[in-house]
Amino acid sequence: MEDLRKIPLLSELSEDQLKKVLSIATLKKYPKGKVIFTPSQKGEFFFILKKGKVKVFKTAKGKEQILKVFSKPAIFGEAASFTGSYFPAWAESLEESEVLVIPRKEFLNLLREDPEIGMKLLAVMAQRLMHLTGVIENLSLKDALSKVSSYILTLYGEMGEEITFRTNIAAMELGLTKETVSRMLSKLKEMGIIEKNRNSIKIKDLKALKELSI
Repeated sequence: MEDLRKIPLLSELSEDQLKKVLSIATLKKYPKGKVIFTPSQKGEFFFILKKGKVKVFKTAKGKEQILKVFSKPAIFGEAASFTGSYFPAWAESLEESEVLVIPRKEFLNLLREDPEIGMKLLAVMAQRLMHLTGVIENLSLKDALSKVSSYILTLYGEMGEEITFRTNIAAMELGLTKETVSRMLSKLKEMGIIEKNRNSIKIKDLKALKELSI
């Protein structure tokens, strides 16, 4: 239960409120590569990732664009589920995952009983909108070095000094190849802006990194 409190939607809830949310949830297990929802499905459920990783992506002309890779714990698919509209993208497990599935009708009833939970959900949706705006900007305006620099800054904002960096996930989210991401990391290291050790990054020159990310 404590792990779930890392999710913005649930972090400020009381013990009783959190128990109410979990009481209407069902735990489902998804093997690697399993589709969780598609654009042809209506949002009848909210999803909370309890274990594993899930990617949300769109496809066009046979190409795939990653919108977001979620690591546990996280809530996803909430925008369509809140309105009851069709999901705007696909969701698929990147590894064996456990997901708490919450029926939309029961969850909305809970929001009516306790509006505070609804306010937290609105905050999460606002954060998602800001992230997607950044994805669009990265795809249309920024070169590879700027994209990677901006991505590292985003991780810095989320994780602080101890940045966990996975090249394959970064490549998927940025629409770059793993080789390109690796080259950009090497370039940033040569410039003395970052230190890179296996799956971790330490920023040595935050000002320079911010300038490159523009």
